[in-house]
Amino acid sequence: MNEVSSVQVKIQSKWTIDFKSPFLLKYIFYPIRAGLFGFSLFFTTIFLSKYIGYIVKNSSQFIIDINDVILSLLGFILLWLIKLLENFKAKTNIK
Repeated sequence: MNEVSSVQVKIQSKWTIDFKSPFLLKYIFYPIRAGLFGFSLFFTTIFLSKYIGYIVKNSSQFIIDINDVILSLLGFILLWLIKLLENFKAKTNIK
């Protein structure tokens, strides 16, 4: 006899996420991608300026510390916010 106990029954979730949804792309993915670009841009600038300062003997040590990463987060926030606010910009038809 095939008896099904309550332990053997699997419940399937009806929640699915469509990652190509225009809403997710426009309001989540594109702003985060722009924020990561801003972070990398700020971090690269800080890194290169410290490295060049070390090469020309302006500083005795080449150190990247947590404050540099926190300052680079400013680039993430700025570009993320700019990209997010572009989505809410009013569409005007100027003729």
